Amino acid sequence: MFSRIEKYLKERVDDIVFIHLKDDKSLQVKDSILDSTVPLPIPLKEVVSRVKEEEQDNEISILKIIQGMVYIIGIDSEFKYNETYKKFLTTFDKDIFKFVLEQAIKLTETGHKVEALICFKACCYIKRNDLDSLYNYARCSEELAKEWSGKSVKDFEDEAVEVFENLVEIHPDFPLSYYHLGFHYANRKFYKKAEVTWDKCLELGVDENKEMEILNKLSEISYKIQYEEGYNLVLSGRPQEGLEKLLPLEEKYPEWWNLQFFIGLSYRYIMDFEEALKYFLKAHRIKPSQTDILNEIGLCNISLGRTMEAIKYFKRALNIKNEDPEILCNLGIAYIEDGNIELANKYVSKSLEINPDDEITNAWMKKIKMMSSQ
Repeated sequence: MFSRIEKYLKERVDDIVFIHLKDDKSLQVKDSILDSTVPLPIPLKEVVSRVKEEEQDNEISILKIIQGMVYIIGIDSEFKYNETYKKFLTTFDKDIFKFVLEQAIKLTETGHKVEALICFKACCYIKRNDLDSLYNYARCSEELAKEWSGKSVKDFEDEAVEVFENLVEIHPDFPLSYYHLGFHYANRKFYKKAEVTWDKCLELGVDENKEMEILNKLSEISYKIQYEEGYNLVLSGRPQEGLEKLLPLEEKYPEWWNLQFFIGLSYRYIMDFEEALKYFLKAHRIKPSQTDILNEIGLCNISLGRTMEAIKYFKRALNIKNEDPEILCNLGIAYIEDGNIELANKYVSKSLEINPDDEITNAWMKKIKMMSSQ
C-alpha cells in the first residue's frame, strides 16, 4: 500500500525546500527538540514570496514548517525524518491529526485532489489504521483514477482497491468500504466477489439510494454471476455441476462465445466429445480467430478419431499464434495419430524448445523416440 502511487507524488517534492538551523540553534516545542541535523521543510512558494517582498524578518513561521512536514510525510512514506516530524507535529498540537484531515477534505471539495491525497496519506502515517484517513485516501485515489490517463489509472484504481480491502479487514462493520469495493470487483468482472461484497454491505446497512443502486446492479449482473459460478465449477473439476449453471443461460445469450466455450469444455471433460464439438463450433462461428476454441475443436476431433480435421484446426490456431507450445504439441500428437512421425517430431520438438519443462510434452517426445527406434 502507498508505494505504487508515490512515484506520481514525489515530483511534488520540488514544491518543498529544506532549511537548516545554524549549528548552535535548535527548534523546541514542548518536549520535542529539532537540532541542526534535522532539515526543516518549507513550502517553496513561501520562500519565494519572502524573497519577492524582501522582508526584513527572516524567521519562517512555525506553521509553514508544520505544513512542509505534513507534505513530506504524505509524499514519501520512507523519508528519513518522518518519525522525527511525526513526533514534532503531535507534540506541537495533540489535535494535529484532526486539523490535517479537515484540511484534506477541504482540498478535495475545492478540486485540489493531489494535494488532498498527500494530506490523507500523511494522516494515514500519523494515525495508523484510522478509518476516516484510509477511507478518504481510497476515495481520493478513485477520483484521481477517473481524471488521469495511461498507466496511472490502473495504479490509482489498484491503490483504492487495496485500501478498501484492508478497511474491510480492519473495520469490518463499516459498510461504505463494501459499497465501493463491490463496484471495483464488478468493473474487473469478478461478479461473484461483487455479489458477496454487496450482500455484506446491505447486511450492515446503507442509505436508501445506495441500497437501490446495489440492488439494481445485482439484478443487472445476475446472469454474469451465474456464468462465473458455472465456469469456476468447470475449472475446478466439477463439469456436471457447471453445466447445471451454464445451460440455462444458453437460450437467452446464444451469441456469447465464452458461454458456448465453457459448455463445450464441460462436455469434453465428461467425455461427450460430439456434444462438446457442437458447442465449440458455435463459439468458433461467433469468434473465429480465438485460438483456445480452435485448439479445443482439434482436441475433440482427435478424440473422435478425425485426425485430419484435428490437424486442420490446430494449423489454423498456429497461423494466429505460431509460438504457442500447447498447440504445437497437440498438432504433433495429431500427426502421431496420423502415423506421420517426422512431422510429429518437428512440432513436439518445437514445443519443447519453447517450454522445455512441460511434463506432458516430454512424455510425448519419449513416445516419438520409441516409435522412431522401432
